[in-house]
Amino acid sequence: MDIERLDYADPGDRLHSFHAIAAADEEPGPVSSFPRFAVVAEHGWVAQPGETYVARLDSQIVGGVAVHFPGPDNAHAALLRIFHVGSAHRRQGIGTALLEHAIARARAHDRQVIFAEARPDSPGGAFAREHGFEAASAQARRILDLTAVDWNAYEKGVASLSPDYILDRWQDAAPDDLVDDAATLMAAMNDAPTDGMDVEPIRWDAARVRTFEAGWAKAQQTAYTTVARHRATGHAVGFTRIIADNTPDGWGRQTDTAVLREHRGHHLGLIMKQANTTWFHNQEPTATRIITWNAVTNARMIAINERLGYQLLDVWNEWQLSL
Repeated sequence: MDIERLDYADPGDRLHSFHAIAAADEEPGPVSSFPRFAVVAEHGWVAQPGETYVARLDSQIVGGVAVHFPGPDNAHAALLRIFHVGSAHRRQGIGTALLEHAIARARAHDRQVIFAEARPDSPGGAFAREHGFEAASAQARRILDLTAVDWNAYEKGVASLSPDYILDRWQDAAPDDLVDDAATLMAAMNDAPTDGMDVEPIRWDAARVRTFEAGWAKAQQTAYTTVARHRATGHAVGFTRIIADNTPDGWGRQTDTAVLREHRGHHLGLIMKQANTTWFHNQEPTATRIITWNAVTNARMIAINERLGYQLLDVWNEWQLSL
């Protein structure tokens, strides 16, 4: 078996083969499109330095790993962003060889901890435990069935918005006059629980927001963002976002939601989600489900999602290994 580095300027058969292996894994939920997979594997959403390696056995790609090296924050950590071995080639040492290679690369980048994701009851979870990883956080995934939503209740919820706020929205990139607010709101995501994970707050500015947004276009996705603006100041003080592939697959991904601390307690999170989900439903009529994920300790956001109608799908662990 050979381990080969994937050159994104000339990927040959490596990238498509790696994606096919990942797509064949029978995990519930949406399957990552090839454009989205390529963005996540190469550098993620904020253009983190990364390296991708594939395992080739008898001329066939049988697995791969994409390892990222964050910065400027979390420069002590490495992330196994994507890690798969084909089901027919497991328990043959291929995953171990890829992991050892990724760990060696992490050490070469002076990283002290490495992170991965897997369901605790999956082959990936068993693999993580066997190789010394510890579960540092648990993330629950939930699904909203758009065919069962009470849209009248959503409409009433939006109508209950405090007169101190107005709702605004945009598709894809934030308007220039709100990009600084968008950075402040992304920084508010640092308030979400990280449990036992050895991580630092992520620092956001307008340039990083623009890099983040550029990833959606490269991944051939559309982002729907609704914000709550404080009427007295005009500033955006809360936001929520749903992302969908440009080639419809029936799914939406409910990603970030945050409200600035000084504006919490007005049900803005719930109301923004009701408004944004309604907008998404009208714009993407072929989508029948939305998936979201939260730390199981994030009781407030889970309560909002359950009120919206989300149902539990499964629980994943964030695994970490000290190097």
